[in-house]
Amino acid sequence: MKRTAVFNRTTWVPRLLLLLFCALPWSCDNPFAPPLGDPLSPWTDQSTVGGLLENFRSAYVHHDSLRYAECLACPEYQFNYFNSELGEYEMMPRETDLVSTGRLFRHYQDLDLRWVGVSDELAALDTPDSLITFTVLFELRLDQSVLTGHANFTVLRGVAVEDYCQSPIFGQEPVFRIIQWDDDL
Repeated sequence: MKRTAVFNRTTWVPRLLLLLFCALPWSCDNPFAPPLGDPLSPWTDQSTVGGLLENFRSAYVHHDSLRYAECLACPEYQFNYFNSELGEYEMMPRETDLVSTGRLFRHYQDLDLRWVGVSDELAALDTPDSLITFTVLFELRLDQSVLTGHANFTVLRGVAVEDYCQSPIFGQEPVFRIIQWDDDL
């Protein structure tokens, strides 16, 4: 009795290539990521100060370090905070802030950030190429702990000029980003 080969080399290679070719249009698309402008998406286009603050908050809530990075100007961003151990203010550059925030996102399972008292006028600001400085009260919940304080932000709506700062999300679209954050915890 002669056996018939179910696995024939001359037929499986073209079938595999056809399958790969058919799957190619979907291979680079994330079907789980909602597009910008989707009413169900937590992300905004950052064309207003309110949009920037909402994306900043959503990055914390969703532990999304890529979206958090999109909220920070590159390369000029700096975070200023009071180091209670040394009893003095210190400055943290963008890359160090991104590493620290990534650790924060990994360490705490339950993160929530609330902006308190952001006026509709401030949230609606969309002035391009202008430095805007404002202070906002925040509540940050880290698992069972709640921290409150004031964040003093200096923001700018513009486009990243350095090649290594180009946005994978916004491209050349002018959006608000934080230039400086002075933390008053």
